Amino acid sequence: MENLNDLSLPDIKNLCKKYGISVVGDQKTLIKNLKYYLDPVEGTLNTHSGRKLPDGKKIIGIKDGNKEQTNLVLKNKGTFLYYSIGYKYYLIDKHLEL
Repeated sequence: MENLNDLSLPDIKNLCKKYGISVVGDQKTLIKNLKYYLDPVEGTLNTHSGRKLPDGKKIIGIKDGNKEQTNLVLKNKGTFLYYSIGYKYYLIDKHLEL
């Protein structure tokens, strides 16, 4: 796709309409919204580097809606910790591989 910064405001608004993005805002905001739509940011998991975990345990994040992995964790007595930005975090045994 062409460089969005080189397009005029009406062209940018037409692109926004094409992709179903709001056309309200200045040129910089509309370009930002288009870039986010065209190149979405992938989900990232927290690493919990400062958290003291029990021996033999680890924390994993499972993308919300992944029933296969969730069922495997629950079957192996994983403990639900919390939900954050599209991921459910569980405390599981280190030997469990997903």
